[in-house]
Amino acid sequence: MLYGCDELSGLVYACCLVRPNGIDDLKPKSVAKKMKDKAFARGVHRDAVQRGIDLIGLPRAEHIQYVIDGLRTVGDVLEVRGVDQAARRRS
Repeated sequence: MLYGCDELSGLVYACCLVRPNGIDDLKPKSVAKKMKDKAFARGVHRDAVQRGIDLIGLPRAEHIQYVIDGLRTVGDVLEVRGVDQAARRRS
């Protein structure tokens, strides 16, 4: 489970940082789209993300949603909520 979530959580986090509403309304489709963009979050190993998804055995969108939901529970700590993004834009 750790392998299946580790690299993906980094990609989800990066997605949150570029969205006006952060993680508040992030959808698996948006993460999957960014996963295809090799220039986005270059440090994220796409092969490891895919291998993790394969090892977990869930459909891609469902696994991504689980990771989003998990990170959403600590969104305040990670500062990836919409209000955090608004504060960054004002700074």
